[in-house]
Amino acid sequence: MITSKTCDAFISRADHTCGKPVVLGKTKCRGHGGLSTGPRTTEGLQRIAAVKTIHGRETRALRAIRSRIGHDLRELVDRMIQDGTIQGPRIKGRKPSLWRQAGG
Repeated sequence: MITSKTCDAFISRADHTCGKPVVLGKTKCRGHGGLSTGPRTTEGLQRIAAVKTIHGRETRALRAIRSRIGHDLRELVDRMIQDGTIQGPRIKGRKPSLWRQAGG
């Protein structure tokens, strides 16, 4: 549900939000993409999925590498705790996705 009836796009030159009326059911005005429906064809969806990045630096390949490293580290720590090499709590934080896929 939209709590605001004005566009929430930030205008950095003016240092405030747009404030124009939003397109019905959206959070942006016509000028800031409220009329956009996004990709609708299978080709368009695939094209967007292929180029999607976060902050322009993180690609799917880099995320996969980082997930593999986290998975390997988690396995190593688990093995060391079982062998008694190290003691104490396990690594804090979310489990790597590969670890969850492996049924851990």
